Amino acid sequence: MTAPLSSFSGLISGFNYKDLVDQIIAVEGRPAARLRSESAAAASRLTAIGTYRGLLDKLRSAAQVFRTGLALDATSATMIVEAGTKALATVTTAAGLSPASFTLEVSQLARAQKLGSAAQADAAAPLGLSGTFTLNGASVVVTADDSLIAIRDAVNALNTGATPTKVSASILTVAPGQQRLVLTSTVTGETGIALADTVGTALQSLGLLDGGGVVPPSAVLVAGRDAHFTIDGVDFERSSNVVSDAIEGVTLTLTGDEPGARTAIRVDRYGDSARTAIQSFVDAYNALVTFLKQQGTASETSRPVLYGESILRSARSALPARLLEQVLGAAPDLATASAAGISFKRDGTLTLDAAKFDDAFANRFADLRALFTETRSATAPDVTLVTGGGNVTSGTYAVDITAPATRAQIESLGFGGAYDAGATPDELSITDNLIGRAVTVTLTTGMTTGDIVTALQDAIDAGGLGIAVEVSGSEVRLTHQSYGSRAGISVLNAGAGDGAQELWAAGATTYGTDVAGTIGGNAATGTGQVLVGNAGTPSAGLAVSYAGTVAGAAGTVTLALGVGASIERILDGFLQTGSGSLAQRESSLTRQTGALDARATTLETRLESRRAALMLRFTMMEAAIARLQQQSSALLGLSKSPSVSG
Repeated sequence: MTAPLSSFSGLISGFNYKDLVDQIIAVEGRPAARLRSESAAAASRLTAIGTYRGLLDKLRSAAQVFRTGLALDATSATMIVEAGTKALATVTTAAGLSPASFTLEVSQLARAQKLGSAAQADAAAPLGLSGTFTLNGASVVVTADDSLIAIRDAVNALNTGATPTKVSASILTVAPGQQRLVLTSTVTGETGIALADTVGTALQSLGLLDGGGVVPPSAVLVAGRDAHFTIDGVDFERSSNVVSDAIEGVTLTLTGDEPGARTAIRVDRYGDSARTAIQSFVDAYNALVTFLKQQGTASETSRPVLYGESILRSARSALPARLLEQVLGAAPDLATASAAGISFKRDGTLTLDAAKFDDAFANRFADLRALFTETRSATAPDVTLVTGGGNVTSGTYAVDITAPATRAQIESLGFGGAYDAGATPDELSITDNLIGRAVTVTLTTGMTTGDIVTALQDAIDAGGLGIAVEVSGSEVRLTHQSYGSRAGISVLNAGAGDGAQELWAAGATTYGTDVAGTIGGNAATGTGQVLVGNAGTPSAGLAVSYAGTVAGAAGTVTLALGVGASIERILDGFLQTGSGSLAQRESSLTRQTGALDARATTLETRLESRRAALMLRFTMMEAAIARLQQQSSALLGLSKSPSVSG
């Protein structure tokens, strides 16, 4: 079928109205295109901020290990063979150990026990034995139809789950027609396998026990034994070759027991690990500085996507300032990062003088640690600085207590020491209001104060309540183990009224009180024994625990933020989930792109309707022109027709 002429733009009218409509829509669509462009720009900023976030987070991680001390506290062990052909052990060390040296001698390595039964002609044939035996406390039932293989499988089934026997079983073929059941301890030590016939004599029949219930020499394939060794001449005996309880923080894995051999072990701080960590910090800082410079440098023709962003300007100023300032409490000659070998180059990046850092690590370790870590101290034993607060700066803060925290306490009143329940026993309920849990104890006539205290404490312990019970003369005293206004005790006696001597007949409820006071002269809020500086004050977030019982000046606390701690705090302000400056900016840009896209979509929808309307009008015009042309042609045809005479 041939398409009508009107379906081809401009064939009737003589001009291309489709191109004309496209031009009209293009002009009218400029606002929508501008919105899309703005949305794309905002999306690019979001992507760039994501890159910025990653660089900040990497630097924060590098700073955090210095704030906690992990970067400096790694240790290593060096072994020197003083006598013998090889080292007698391998060594692993925990972080934070002080340098030390030890001398190790090993006279005997621990070994796992292995026992074998008497030989049987066929491991799959029924043994005709019945009874029960125990293996390391677990029972094995044997029936007449059981073979060596069945017993093997039963033993192995017990070596699984939460309480394995730590004994495995296998079948050993010594020669054709000679098969033995072999029991192997999976742990070393003299007593790896404990056997006993409890019903019948199955083990005795298999040759694993003699008539006296003792393992005979013929059944011992490998004798289990403990490790024997000395450290600096002190004798040790352990069931395992892995020894972690002889030297604090040091795990020895004994590997040799050569006679006369002696191995020296030197534990020291691991300088290579610390240097690698500080180089990682420098590299992370430099990567961030490079990004900030790229985003802060515009040309005549273009601007970086984050050019002029305040979240970049604040980092550019805050981070170098913290690296240049002196650390409170640090040694005067090792109070700045540059004193430890970290200095600025002209372009704002950092450089590490490894030799300078290594020298401080080797000879000034305590001072170096104070330079980088966060330290907290207090002048009174009852005061502890719990946390440093996210925005608190280094300093010393006075702690003044207006009211110490108290614990909830209830004591009976007027109890004569012998309970009178009347005709029926009474039910005394005790509730720990902090956890919302209660227990009930039955009180009967004749129970003494001591009887009641014992019954209450047993019930409270079983119920997991944080309440202590004690005798107070002839009275019963309940004391909550936690401090503060949330820790309360309630008592209710369900049998009140039927006896003359009863505890808390009217019931009672009491709560403790929270500590009250100031930190650094600033308002603070108490929860239990912990006082926290109020938001908006110089002490905001500073948490101090006060365990004293009297009001007044309680002493001072000092927060010293080393380089790692200071840098980490700055970056926390950027990276904190929800309230950090990056999260707020990302949220703003996300809302902006959503709003721009929504407005652009609305305009584009309108433009499509506009395009359809214009196309319809031009199509109708073409159709009208076509009809006029057809009518004109018809009229012309009539005017040219010859006349017909009569």
